[in-house]
Amino acid sequence: MKMTKNYILRDVGGRCVAVPVGGECQQFSGFIKLNETAKLIWKSIEAGCTEEETIASLTAQYDVTPEHARDAYRNTVEQLLSLGAVEQ
Repeated sequence: MKMTKNYILRDVGGRCVAVPVGGECQQFSGFIKLNETAKLIWKSIEAGCTEEETIASLTAQYDVTPEHARDAYRNTVEQLLSLGAVEQ
């Protein structure tokens, strides 16, 4: 799993957002607000972390079970895949 070059993260007014760049601007106008969990997952993928490493980070950062963290990871990745922000 790796990030594409279609979106970049920015801090806008204290909120983390993914902003389309390049040709993606023509396909998607606007930006995507990321909550803290999605931001952690995004940054983990950028850093080259595996699913298991990211789940460990989520359980360490938040008081959640590994199952809950895995669901959050997979749901977020599914959404990022549909947007073209990540690729397999």
